[in-house]
Amino acid sequence: MSTVKHTITDSEYAIMRILWKAEKQMTVADVVRELDGNDWTASTVSTFLQRLLKKEVIACDKKGKTNLYYPLLKQSEYDLSETENFLSKIYKGSVKNLVAALYENKKLSNEDMSDLKKMFELE
Repeated sequence: MSTVKHTITDSEYAIMRILWKAEKQMTVADVVRELDGNDWTASTVSTFLQRLLKKEVIACDKKGKTNLYYPLLKQSEYDLSETENFLSKIYKGSVKNLVAALYENKKLSNEDMSDLKKMFELE
């Protein structure tokens, strides 16, 4: 089970995705520029960044009067934690139950099933 214990809201996740994608520290203005189809103000983005700082999933370096934000939490760690929480809550922790539900509801294509079989075949 993953050890990530942070609850990130959908809005905070939008900010995290930008920080994860960036290959550099970002200012509030940088984050605002990267928001796709979102009309958040710099003040709104700053509020979300402050919340993420309090949750200790990002950090901030000061350069003069400018704050430079970067992620502490890795995207892979967060994604794994969210996946485990989802499986636990909805499918009693069973990947088999998830796949069965997708299969029964015809959400798996033949190609998906073939790919899954290949993934689990023993050498």
